[in-house]
Amino acid sequence: MTQDHEAIRDAYRQRRGHWNDDLEALLAYSPAYVTAYLEFSAYVADRGTLTPKFRELIYVATNCTPTHMFEKGLRNHAKQAIALGATSAELLSVAATVSAMGIYSYQLVADTIAELLPETVEGTAPDDVRRITADHAELFGEVTVNAATGIALDADFHATWLDFAAAPVRGPYAALSYKEAHLLALAVHAQCTQLSPDGVRQHARAAIAHGASVDEVLDVGRLVSSMGIHAMMFALPTITDLMRGD
Repeated sequence: MTQDHEAIRDAYRQRRGHWNDDLEALLAYSPAYVTAYLEFSAYVADRGTLTPKFRELIYVATNCTPTHMFEKGLRNHAKQAIALGATSAELLSVAATVSAMGIYSYQLVADTIAELLPETVEGTAPDDVRRITADHAELFGEVTVNAATGIALDADFHATWLDFAAAPVRGPYAALSYKEAHLLALAVHAQCTQLSPDGVRQHARAAIAHGASVDEVLDVGRLVSSMGIHAMMFALPTITDLMRGD
């Protein structure tokens, strides 16, 4: 059994690049479970459409989202990203990309207002709408119906968000390409703690508009699907303690 355990550890390190105490606890629970998780979580790495460093940056993004904020995961994957050559500017640009996801709160409310009071949608000056719409299209590749509604209701507010959201790709400390930023944003909207259809649609379209392949977009979804493992990592120590009477 010890030899089997060591073989699993070695395979995990080789294919995923790390091993930690949480995985050790899972291994003690079930080698078969860890082996199955390795096959599931290494699927994207085996395909090779996303570079090892970018895969770690995606994990950095999903672990620092406001709906997850898993510090152990953030630290682990940031450390791996650094070992693979990620710079401080890249890591902070990833966090900055995630920090812009709050706009969907406004879009959700704007959509509701447009549904309840459709006459309010024409409230912004046409020139402002055209200007902000063009800027949105430059950043995202196109303007979705949801984004158009938000712009029509308050173009000035949307403009302030565009400047904020564009910092990782346009600002003085920008370190990401448009394609990379949208793939990262896609990951945080697709992850199991967020599951935002509007965000997924908008950033998938934008990533493709800026050169992402269908396989790259799908691999983002495949990659973040493995985040469900955090349920076991969270529950196992507590259940183990309770069964011991602690």
